[in-house]
Amino acid sequence: MDFYDFAVGPLLWISFLVFVIGSLLRVVLFFYVSLQKDKAIYRYFSWKYVLATIGRWLFPFNKDVAKNPVYTILAYVFHICLLVVPIWFSGHISLWEESRLEWSWSPIPDSLADWMTIILLGIVIFFLLRRIISPEVRLISTASDYLLLVVTGLPFLTGYFLTHGTLDSVGFIGDNMMLIHILSGELMLLLIPFTKLSHFVLFFLSRGATAIEFGRRGYSI
Repeated sequence: MDFYDFAVGPLLWISFLVFVIGSLLRVVLFFYVSLQKDKAIYRYFSWKYVLATIGRWLFPFNKDVAKNPVYTILAYVFHICLLVVPIWFSGHISLWEESRLEWSWSPIPDSLADWMTIILLGIVIFFLLRRIISPEVRLISTASDYLLLVVTGLPFLTGYFLTHGTLDSVGFIGDNMMLIHILSGELMLLLIPFTKLSHFVLFFLSRGATAIEFGRRGYSI
């Protein structure tokens, strides 16, 4: 087995397992810590406050929209592209169809995937420049914040190069673009449970806990 076969076989499944099991463990750890330190969350649990609070943050009905309209809108668009392109891109769906699972679903048009990829990469550049230029954001930024933005954008950049043959004539990089794309995606999956990227699931838990605290104190939703 050469390295490419390892990357598209065992390493791919290892990445998925680390992503799934690691994310589940983060959820379990959240509940364990909250049970030890803040049992009031469970005594005053209310779906009314949980759903209302999460809904306000998932959709543009919160105060952050008025305070930071450009950043908020770009953040929404970024996360939509981040979710839609990997799941509904036709090339990825075909891989699931050819796998042992034989899963299949309707893809988005390739042209739409291209535009969403370009938009996401543009927003990544904006976020990077914002962290560099804005004193307030730069002050609270760490090296991992910059690295995670690059890690997040890399699978989309390499995927775009791969589907369009942009760097096919560039020696080693062009000859191995598929491998580079696969490894960049696997790196992102491996890092999700252990970094701030885990907020994709912890967001709902933390907002839910905050909502219950609001409800317990009688704050308006």
